[in-house]
Parts: sequence; C-alpha cells; structure tokens
Amino acid sequence: MNRAPNKNMETQNPTDPAQSLNLWHKCTGCQEVIFRGELERNRYICSYCDALFPLLAEKRLEYLLDASSVANINATNAAGLAAEGTISGYPTCLFIADIDVIPTEIDVTLLLTSVEDALQKRIPLITIVACQPEGYKETLRGSTYLTMQMERLTEASLPHITVLTEGEVYPLATHLPLGELVIVEGTTTTQKPAPPNLQPALHAPEEQLLTQTPTKEIEKAPDINVDCYIPREALPERLGRFLNFFSA
Repeated sequence: MNRAPNKNMETQNPTDPAQSLNLWHKCTGCQEVIFRGELERNRYICSYCDALFPLLAEKRLEYLLDASSVANINATNAAGLAAEGTISGYPTCLFIADIDVIPTEIDVTLLLTSVEDALQKRIPLITIVACQPEGYKETLRGSTYLTMQMERLTEASLPHITVLTEGEVYPLATHLPLGELVIVEGTTTTQKPAPPNLQPALHAPEEQLLTQTPTKEIEKAPDINVDCYIPREALPERLGRFLNFFSA
C-alpha cells in the first residue's frame, strides 16, 4: 500500500549533510516518500521502484567495507576520499570521488595517494567515480602523470577495479584511467549507438576509450568498455569474489 506524501515534507537529497535531519525523502523515480531510516537500511535504494539514491563518498565506503573492517581514511576533501579497508576479508585501497564531481574537480593527489598506498602495501586498488555528464569535454588535470603512475600498478601485477556510478543519470563515460575490470553500479544497460568499425577498448591506461568512427553522439559522450553490471546491494559480495580471483 503506497503512502500518501505530505506536501509539507522536506524531500531534498538524503546525502546532503545540511539535510541530514530530514526524516522523509522523495524518490525522483516513482515520487514516493520514503523514511530516512528505511533508506539507510536499504543502502539508499528505493523500496518501491529500486531507483538508486546518490551516495556521499563516506557512506559508500561504509557500505562497501566489511562490518568488522576499520576504515583507514588516508586523505579526504570535498571532492572525495582515499582510504583502505577490507572487502570480504581482502585488504584493498579505495579512491572514491564524490557525487556530481566533474573530472577537473577531482583532486589528483587523492587518487595518487591511493595508488601509492596500493603499491607500497601490494594490495588491489578500487576506484569509484560517477559517470561523466553528457557534453562535458574537459579532462582531468595532470592526467598524463596519473596515467604513468597507474602503469606502475600493471608493472607490479596489482589489480585495479573501476566502479562507475550514476549510470542511470549520465552516459557511461569517464576520462579517469580505467582498471582491468570495469563495473557499472546498476542492473540495466544504457542504450549505445552502434557505428561501423567498432573496436573493443584495450585495458591499457593509454587506450581507455572505444576506438570507432567519430560521430556527433560519440563526441558528446565517449562510451567506455563495461565488463559487468552489478546491483548496489550485491556490490560488496561481488567485489569480494573478484578480489579472491585476483589474489589467486
């Protein structure tokens, strides 16, 4: 039975710190009003239509790590965080860009911190970033040096997993260096154009985007190669499986 929304209720984004005391939040998908406690228990997934509410970096870190794991946050700012913890018992370094952060706003030092930690401790790296807004053409500052540092992970045989979020809002595109495994948080694929001469993207840092005949649509939203789509509630367990595979 659907609850009738109260017109006087606050319905801002539940991940906004300024609105953290709001008890009710409206889903932008089905327009139902949901109790904040229910959202938290359901990993910020709408219990009516399964739409995904955006998550701040700290909340996403909390959901991904094991309950017994103590998150070691190495660096943080308004654009995201660099941290370390365990997923399904496997230690990993994480870089999580906050929601609505465009490439030029990402602090390269945060990502470099995670890369260095992964190299020093010889553990996998997981990078989590929202898909790029359509039509955004600028790229990440310092991307050349960042790509060089990412290559060190390959040379050290350390796995790098990329998780793309907000795939239901934006096209599946990013200018960040991608890992050997590219995951999209969600259960449905995004419709993509199918121009001629389509070539699979190699997972080398310098060849992240699909090589294909240029079109106006591709210029606005370069597609990236996705290995699998995983629901938010299954993401920690599936990441644990992948970490187990790479550890072997």
